[in-house]
Amino acid sequence: MKTMHETALEAIGLIPAERRFRPQDAAAITEHRDLLLSIEPDLIKGFYDTLYAHPPTAQVLGIDERPSREETLSGWWRRTVNGPLDEDYFAWMAMVGLVHVVRNVTNPMMLPMVEFVSSTATAKIHASAMPPDAAADLVDAVRRLCATVASIITYGYDQAVVSALYSVAGMPEGLLRRLRDQEVESELAKSRTELGLAAR
Repeated sequence: MKTMHETALEAIGLIPAERRFRPQDAAAITEHRDLLLSIEPDLIKGFYDTLYAHPPTAQVLGIDERPSREETLSGWWRRTVNGPLDEDYFAWMAMVGLVHVVRNVTNPMMLPMVEFVSSTATAKIHASAMPPDAAADLVDAVRRLCATVASIITYGYDQAVVSALYSVAGMPEGLLRRLRDQEVESELAKSRTELGLAAR
């Protein structure tokens, strides 16, 4: 498997340039650090209230784990807001994908929670006394960051699974991909029939 730095940079390169995180986004986050740090209590409580209220995610987390999970999210939020949002930060996000594999945190569990972070920050920004243009720039910065983080985590997750299958199967990755594609094409044909859709 590639290093976490390589995985993160590869994932970032796949994000359309118009939507990926930019240096000016990092500058906007730094400029409004105090505002963003102030949402931490609401962010942490809302995040884990949501996860523990949903049986599939509550089961993954475990009943006694909330204090340590809250501490982890708090550390991530502070590191995110305080920066630097550099290659080491994004490599860390790629590693989170691997953690999610071994913890059975699926992407459908993770992606809405990244959106929760984005929407919580957005609500706080809009409720502040910031000028509208500055608020719009900060909201865009947070959304770009969350999209980039989610992309890197899911890419790290997918790459870890592919790499593990390659190691277990002992076959070249290219052959594994071709076999995968053949199986998925077969399932796609069945799905189109099930849904009454013409092949495209």
